[in-house]
Amino acid sequence: MKLLKDRIGKEQPVNNITPLDARRFLSWYRERSRKDQPIAPATVNKLLRECRRIFREAVECRLIRENPFNGIRQAKVSRNEWHHVTPEDYRKLIEAAPSLRWQGIIALAYCCGLRLSEILNLTWPDIDFEKEMVRVVAKRGKTGAEDWTPKDMRILPMPRPVTNVLARVQAEAGDGQVYVFVIGKGSNAGQRMKRQNISRDFQAIRRRAGVARCCVHDLRRGYCTNLSKSVPIHVVQELAGHSDIRTTRRFYVQVEPELLEVARKVVEEAVS
Repeated sequence: MKLLKDRIGKEQPVNNITPLDARRFLSWYRERSRKDQPIAPATVNKLLRECRRIFREAVECRLIRENPFNGIRQAKVSRNEWHHVTPEDYRKLIEAAPSLRWQGIIALAYCCGLRLSEILNLTWPDIDFEKEMVRVVAKRGKTGAEDWTPKDMRILPMPRPVTNVLARVQAEAGDGQVYVFVIGKGSNAGQRMKRQNISRDFQAIRRRAGVARCCVHDLRRGYCTNLSKSVPIHVVQELAGHSDIRTTRRFYVQVEPELLEVARKVVEEAVS
């Protein structure tokens, strides 16, 4: 909102902002640069979505009649390449993991498709060892956990490798430990693990394992791709917690080379 105020003017009443003002604002933002680099289309799209959300709330509160950012199309974004983490890669990462804690994080991301934020906010009541299920649910501070709301609440099956490693993690957990993954040493020992240094530490594990460059989130993508070989795409969407199936198709399910070859042969046989 600060950018919008700076560009349109702090004294401009919100109900006087027109669709033309909205388009001029985005055009101005698009032409800016950061460290001599142009603003990426994906960044402009993120700003557009945020502006839509803010003004949608203004409409719902009856501060304005119409959302000036409605009707503005997002810029087309080129699809980035990402590495499909194969089951063999996963086994190498597990072997290279320096601790049970990291084995648990890798297993939950690859075998259950959890987001990193969902993994770090897991508490022991979320893990049902008897039914082999894991719950992704909101936290309201009642069980000693910090307030937190996931993008999507769902219940997921835990494959046996995940159940086994989490049972070992629990065996080493301290008395009264609320979170599954906690800081092990230092003045913050016993507190929930934070996101800081997770990416750096994962890259060290990846290099030790000899796996092609990938990130923690690529483990979740690998989960979706593995699922898509056996279950319908709408089931993958549900288990991944995607509100839009296009997200599942575009960013999480990768068509493997052998399937491309099958497709080529099918068409060849059809037209021959």
